[in-house]
Amino acid sequence: MTRPTARQPARNLARIGAHLAGALLCLSSLSAQADDIMETVHLVVTGGPNAGTWDAQSDKGGCSQGLTGPGSWGNQLSQPKEKDPAKFNSLQLIVPDGKKAAAGGKEFFILFRFGPLIAKNTEYTIETRPTEAKKKGSGVVTVDDKGATAKVSFNVTSGEGYKFEGTIDCKSVIRGGK
Repeated sequence: MTRPTARQPARNLARIGAHLAGALLCLSSLSAQADDIMETVHLVVTGGPNAGTWDAQSDKGGCSQGLTGPGSWGNQLSQPKEKDPAKFNSLQLIVPDGKKAAAGGKEFFILFRFGPLIAKNTEYTIETRPTEAKKKGSGVVTVDDKGATAKVSFNVTSGEGYKFEGTIDCKSVIRGGK
């Protein structure tokens, strides 16, 4: 039978410390991944009660390809914690044909929302898709799809005559179809 030496408890402590350090490193990397920014939006509004320059970012949602139909392009930015009725907090986009929009597409749905998501807010919808009955507004949306990332630019006008110009910088793209 071997007797424990004075060094064994120290070795065991060192092993436990190494395992604990590894576990903490794994947890911190998971936390860092959960907080990664998925997209940033820069928006300039000309005219109307929400005129101004707005910037937003999100670690949820983001850009997608093929989720609303073959070849489609989409975006979902929402900031549900934003409660200020005057602040930009949501952008939703559907482009039926992302490849066609690489040269600037005139067929799209885009929605801008100001104020809380689940309370009284201000919403501007521009709908130009030919399959939709209630069209309003006009403009151009350009999709620069780089595979793992993308940049979308838009220059659109609402039915009220307000102009919305800006970019969506997609840090990643969810792929759901061809």
